[in-house]
Amino acid sequence: MKIEVNKELIKKLETLSLIQLTEEERERMVNDIKKILDFFDKIDELNLENVEPLFHPIRPEKLRKDKPLPSLSIEEALQNVKRKQENFIIGPKTYGE
Repeated sequence: MKIEVNKELIKKLETLSLIQLTEEERERMVNDIKKILDFFDKIDELNLENVEPLFHPIRPEKLRKDKPLPSLSIEEALQNVKRKQENFIIGPKTYGE
């Protein structure tokens, strides 16, 4: 399925991501997304029949040990939050009025 990348698609993505772009940024975004999709089309042309899929691109011995660390206190977690009520973060409305 080929996706048509145009300003209408970018406007839909703006709405979904709750951002506003200038007309210049939209043009740049159209070009950037087209380049990314063209790159994936080139990957699709490769013969990958005998290539085993990777679970992770970094070898396990290069990763740090997964060990639990102390959690943040509520005060620490909320210290940079602009909108909060009691111990909760107030986010933007995404549905309804």
